[in-house]
Amino acid sequence: MIAIEDLSALVLCGGQGSRFGFMDKPLVPYHGALGPLPMVDYVVARLPQTTEVLISANRNINEYSNRGRVVQDSEASLPEQGPLVGIYAGLNACQTHWLLVCPGDMPLLPTAWYEPLLHHPAEETTTRVLHDGVRLQPLLCLVAKDNAASLRQYIESGKYSVKDWHRFMEASFVHSGEDASAFANVNSEKELHEL
Repeated sequence: MIAIEDLSALVLCGGQGSRFGFMDKPLVPYHGALGPLPMVDYVVARLPQTTEVLISANRNINEYSNRGRVVQDSEASLPEQGPLVGIYAGLNACQTHWLLVCPGDMPLLPTAWYEPLLHHPAEETTTRVLHDGVRLQPLLCLVAKDNAASLRQYIESGKYSVKDWHRFMEASFVHSGEDASAFANVNSEKELHEL
């Protein structure tokens, strides 16, 4: 079992929102149980409360800095952007052995969604990815800080698929034990209204 004290958390908020009118999706309000709050606030509320929160973002930095320590993709000094570059920046910034990763546009995340990742028995694996019973959730993962150098090499080789990187790392796929609908992410205004 991995202890909460060994975790930092990274919320990925660096997307361009191309299917959402180029809005900064995680800052779009979601009208849920906590009230009309930005989606990222729902995500942060579902992280372990004692962990440092890092936020990968490349715009609205002041907004995000109210919720955690912002790590910008540009800090990774890599030519492309995307989730893997955000994860790389998070691995460089975190001061713990493990980095818990999640996207900023999943407002329905269950309480303690990360627990199966912490309790997975495969101690030798340095990457663990949540599976919701229907599909793999590649951006809900637990990654060892020691993977930073190999991830940089992977990105520099021109590869940017998160799923492919998990396979390359021989990640453990961990069943969530939750209904798959709890892991819906919002890619459009229509999907937000459907939630």
